[in-house]
Amino acid sequence: MGQKLEVDWQETAPELRRRYRKESHCERRTRLHALWLLRCDKSLKEVAALVGIAYRTLQYWVAWYRKGGLTEVLERIKGHGRQGRPSQLTPLQQKALAAKVALGTLRTIWDALQWVEGRWQVAYSYGGLYKRLKRLDCQPKVPRPRSIKADVAAQIKWKASGLGEALQEAEMNSSRQVWFSDEMRFGLWGQVRRRWGLRGVKIIQPIQIEFAWQYLVLAVDVRRCQLHWAWANRMNQSNLMPIFTAWSPDAVIWDGASAHRGKAMGEVGFERIFLLPYSPELNPCERIFEWLRARIEGEVYATLQHKRCEIEHHLRRLNADKGHLKSLIGWAWIQDAFAQLPA
Repeated sequence: MGQKLEVDWQETAPELRRRYRKESHCERRTRLHALWLLRCDKSLKEVAALVGIAYRTLQYWVAWYRKGGLTEVLERIKGHGRQGRPSQLTPLQQKALAAKVALGTLRTIWDALQWVEGRWQVAYSYGGLYKRLKRLDCQPKVPRPRSIKADVAAQIKWKASGLGEALQEAEMNSSRQVWFSDEMRFGLWGQVRRRWGLRGVKIIQPIQIEFAWQYLVLAVDVRRCQLHWAWANRMNQSNLMPIFTAWSPDAVIWDGASAHRGKAMGEVGFERIFLLPYSPELNPCERIFEWLRARIEGEVYATLQHKRCEIEHHLRRLNADKGHLKSLIGWAWIQDAFAQLPA
């Protein structure tokens, strides 16, 4: 058995076991495991074999424990407390860089490299500036489109009070069914979508090009967190009127398309509230369409009916997942406008 190990233990075996089980760092977890086994009166030779380390390495750990306790053992990790090389940019310059990135004018890391060097004469490597941007909480993002004809000030006013005033003018109350609605054309004209791949290896994606499509007519009930949908062959009054007659909402909020403003549509029996021109981003239906395209595009479908079934499958799953659906459509300014409606 050899001579018994003499160590002035500062922790009990259960305490070391608890620390070992909670530790997420791989190297520290191994050291805590070894110390726990030693605290359970196992020999150095047994522990080294069980943990899978050299006998001499375990002797070093024991010596460190005798010198400074558990803290000394856990701090002697490569990179522990290391500050790393200081940034080439001052804190103020880093804030300016983050503000520039937030404007969305830099398309690539190369653009950021040129901007930093031109502004402050600081030469970064590609990887160095990439890591610096990551530390500044910057990442690649897909911009949300906005028409150049859109009135930004009017959109801000619509979110603050415009929707609430429109609902009151239409004499809506909290018991009425007020839905947002829009249409999106889905067909067999394929689109390329971003995918994961290996660096330097091309991804070949088959593209389907067929002139076949249908319109998905979508209605979003934000307050009740529900989706309603149907299909139309054309986006005109004669195709939309039967759908909304069957749904029978009290009011519909949508854009000013000709099929929405038509005289016959006004006789269906619901109030029509029109969004601002060139402002699809005010309609939560657009968020659902964006979510759908990310999941169905980039594939080849045997027929239009197959793609339609796939779309309805995703819509049913989303409609059942209220938490996820609310994160997509439960915009605060819409909830505030509905909350102001009389009972």
